[in-house]
Amino acid sequence: MTQARMAKRAWLALPLLGLFWCAGACRTERATPRLCAEILDRIIELELHERGFRDPALLQRTRDELGHELAPELMACAGMPVRPDTLACVARAASTEALSHRCLR
Repeated sequence: MTQARMAKRAWLALPLLGLFWCAGACRTERATPRLCAEILDRIIELELHERGFRDPALLQRTRDELGHELAPELMACAGMPVRPDTLACVARAASTEALSHRCLR
């Protein structure tokens, strides 16, 4: 794996792994595979937007590519405890930083 791919994978995996930090305080619901995939999609969308990309084809290609690359992280995400408002928070997030700090802790 190239260094650029490893870096891309790291910035996407960290917010997903933030769900693990919620384990002690957020025991009301569990993340489903669908929720984890929606969070990943939003992270990709925000990151590409922050980098200035607006091409819908690029967005879809990146989602598909990273969905395969991050399959183990998505599997680990499923079943993790999350707050009931996590998906709404993810949808409102204006940046990957906000998503990571406000929604996945």
